[in-house]
Amino acid sequence: MLFERRIVHILDDLDMGGVTRALKNFEHPKLQRLGVHTIADIRNGQVRAETPADMAVVHFTLNWRKLRWLLDLRIRGRFSRIVLIEHSYTEGFEKSEVHHQARFRRMLKCAYSLVDTVVAVSQAQRRWIVEAGLANHRKTVAIPQSRDCGELFALPPVRRGGGPLKIGAFGRFHRQKGFDLLLEAMARVPADLATLKLAGAGPEASRLGAMAERLPHVKLVAPFSSPNAFLQGVDLVAIPSRWEAFGLVGTEARAAGRPILASRVDGLIDQLGTGAYAHACGNVSSIVRGIYRAASARDLTARGLIARRDAASEHDGMIDGWADLLLSAEGLPARNDTLTTVTSLANPCWR
Repeated sequence: MLFERRIVHILDDLDMGGVTRALKNFEHPKLQRLGVHTIADIRNGQVRAETPADMAVVHFTLNWRKLRWLLDLRIRGRFSRIVLIEHSYTEGFEKSEVHHQARFRRMLKCAYSLVDTVVAVSQAQRRWIVEAGLANHRKTVAIPQSRDCGELFALPPVRRGGGPLKIGAFGRFHRQKGFDLLLEAMARVPADLATLKLAGAGPEASRLGAMAERLPHVKLVAPFSSPNAFLQGVDLVAIPSRWEAFGLVGTEARAAGRPILASRVDGLIDQLGTGAYAHACGNVSSIVRGIYRAASARDLTARGLIARRDAASEHDGMIDGWADLLLSAEGLPARNDTLTTVTSLANPCWR
């Protein structure tokens, strides 16, 4: 190991699916050599550095109540650096879910002011953070999210013969994922043109099930632990999200050599390369047009191979990005800014 320090990953929910999966990336040997990675649940009490070199990496979703946790880390945590990964909030989320934009942005500005680096998980998310004035461009970096998809690169490419286009979609059955929009689109698509297999579970399961019952060319299936078999049985993967910080489903689909039909929003924009089909966010008619384009295409295999090529370097790029960030903090003097931080409480953003 090069440095005797801890890199403490701080969560408030150890069952946060995408976040806890993202933690697996820090088991990569290149990152393991840069410190001892540990996980701390901040709900269990105060989280403190053990040595002046220790770093904190914050993964929990922000709100006004949780600002006290960041303040405690800043004042009493004694970490050399505090890095916050923005897993949750995006321009698409703000447009879809936020009713009081000024208050929402004030909370984020306060939170981001309490950390040394804000990590966006896509280039599109970083652009929003900087352009909205939520954090300075110098402290905001983009490290696009990914995962090791080695087993998916081994799947055979799409070989579409006759019959309808086989569309796959999977993820949590939640409003965010836009599966209701996809089912509305499928209601406008004839069965001889395309079929849909939708896998997942979640709070919208009953509603989606009721919608699917009326569509003989749509099948809902149980969630799975590995997407290999599912992806091997589809020609294209639909990702109709209303917001999506990055979208690992897109990474997995592209690694498997499957073109994606994805919403033009947030981190999905980063994945809309040459092999992809894009549709307007939240627009059912645009989804329908995308399905018709894909169903009539004669180059699905080529598109899938292009998508696979684009995905091939993404995991290594993410690991390199994190290695650069962790190394850039090594050797910097430990921060001693308690007085400055306490003084900042007079700032109107705390009121």
